Amino acid sequence: MPYIVAIDQGGTKTDVLVADDKGKIISFSDDRDQPPVEGERRAKRMMSIRYAVSKALAEAGLGFDDISSVSASCIGADWPFEYEIGIRNLRDTLGVQDVCLYNDCIGALRGGTEMKNRDCAILCLGTGANCAVQNRDGDWYVYAYYMKGEHQGASALGSAVFQAVYDAEAGFGPKTLLTDLLLENTGDSSVDELLMRITTGRTETEEKWQPSYKDYGPMLFQAVRRGDKTAYALLDDFCKELVKYIVAGAKRLSLDKEGFPVVLSGGVPKGGAIMGEMLEKHLLAHFPKAVCIEARFEPVVGALLLAYDRLYRDGIPEEVQDNLEKHCAEKKLFRQVEVR
Repeated sequence: MPYIVAIDQGGTKTDVLVADDKGKIISFSDDRDQPPVEGERRAKRMMSIRYAVSKALAEAGLGFDDISSVSASCIGADWPFEYEIGIRNLRDTLGVQDVCLYNDCIGALRGGTEMKNRDCAILCLGTGANCAVQNRDGDWYVYAYYMKGEHQGASALGSAVFQAVYDAEAGFGPKTLLTDLLLENTGDSSVDELLMRITTGRTETEEKWQPSYKDYGPMLFQAVRRGDKTAYALLDDFCKELVKYIVAGAKRLSLDKEGFPVVLSGGVPKGGAIMGEMLEKHLLAHFPKAVCIEARFEPVVGALLLAYDRLYRDGIPEEVQDNLEKHCAEKKLFRQVEVR
């Protein structure tokens, strides 16, 4: 029986599933318990993939020789030359010749919508961010390194939380609930103390503190849910700026001017339905029939669906799709989004 290995690798994790060609997910695993590894970035990525695939195969009672094909949706597949390198590395790492490699944004897109013969787009918002658009002819454009720093997912939102607190303290912006939330989280007694720790340390000998801004992005949603106007304005402006990528990409690939589905994926949109509502509001200003949808599946399932698209050229049979959905429910591979 042909066994397919599907891989989703982002900046912070690697997910792997093993499935047959009938929609049955044999096993699912990841690299979250992998000990730290050192080395060149591409080598480290392959070590994480090997680790997660080994776990998934062991759970399934299979070996590397049982893999018939690999469908990988991975970080580091941005420039054209990187696809050749990535495919070669995957072949060497897994010992499989039938390998398809996609940007990690594309697997996430397939996890949210049918891609064949349709215009569509995706916003991937995790620790960082990416955006891709595809037209009905199958041409796609991935923004990758053209995504601005201030739009980099949870990291950007967390940084914006700190700046809003600084602005409020300095009198540049309005008072905000974010101040209390942030100080409660960091344990600082005042904004002065917080900023002192970050810029110089509080004493001659204390080292500066470098916040992991991605950890503070969810705080913005907390404040929005509690009615904070500053937090609402920050999130709304963030969404308005993200829509500009969709607009420019649609023009580049001549997408339907009336509208098309825009898939949301990654951890940030799980923070609440309000983000999808904001994005759709700004999309509708440009595309009267646009719709913003949450990806149904985790991106690793999107990578598997891309493999099925290759296998079933005339469309995935209904019984295969039904079987896949049943196994996704069992393995908890449907995305869970918090309802506002």
